[in-house]
Amino acid sequence: MEDDDSMVDEYLDAAGVIRTFRLTVAGGGQFLEAVERRDGAWAGLRFVLPVAPGEAPPWGEMRARIRAWLARRDVARHPRSGQLELLARSLRGQIESVADEDGPTVLVDDLEISWSELGGLLASYEGWHIRVEIRDPCEAFDE
Repeated sequence: MEDDDSMVDEYLDAAGVIRTFRLTVAGGGQFLEAVERRDGAWAGLRFVLPVAPGEAPPWGEMRARIRAWLARRDVARHPRSGQLELLARSLRGQIESVADEDGPTVLVDDLEISWSELGGLLASYEGWHIRVEIRDPCEAFDE
């Protein structure tokens, strides 16, 4: 634990990879924020839970929700072809950054997926319907 308002926790994801998150009370005590450490920086997945007025931050709830999120894998790279494949008919992730003219990258599981790779994932579903839902980090855990 770093101090009363911040701590660093490690979680095991569905692929057996250790993922590190810093949990911090933010916004003057109104929110509990969890940010993943990626490539040496606190810049990975980000989750936020509200803190009820006069109540303690929901440390346990945040940990349980991070574990539940990491327990499910949405994509995998085929061992022979190297192509990304959807493991189910839904995909959860976080829009990360605009790396270049190819568009943003999306964090899915422990992978950074380019806009082009995301299109490749969806190409095998040609003719199917799609729903894209953008969520605030406070709503990430809502199913």
